[in-house]
Amino acid sequence: MNTHKRYDKYKRNKEARAFYKSAAWKKCRQIVLERDNFLCQKCLKNNRVTPADMVHHIVELLDDWDKALDMDNLESLCNSCHNKEHPDRGMRRTKNKEKSKLKVVKSKANKEIV
Repeated sequence: MNTHKRYDKYKRNKEARAFYKSAAWKKCRQIVLERDNFLCQKCLKNNRVTPADMVHHIVELLDDWDKALDMDNLESLCNSCHNKEHPDRGMRRTKNKEKSKLKVVKSKANKEIV
């Protein structure tokens, strides 16, 4: 299962998941991508031309549902720029990977040693 689908299934709020699957969001998302010429707006500000992969809520959806479909609150971003907007999400994956690399070894006294 890819990371996005895993996040959507196990981490994302159920109400938010339903919103991102709605026809209203899909239509709004398409309009924003077209408005931004399918280009990452953060990259453009840094004189780079990069295709946009997603539409980002400037004020997060869970912080203000009234801005969910507000075009002034949405911007097209590439994956890299979107990950920079949400560094906490990436850190969780990194920490989990590091934890899974640790091996548990049991001593003769049956005590776990990490």
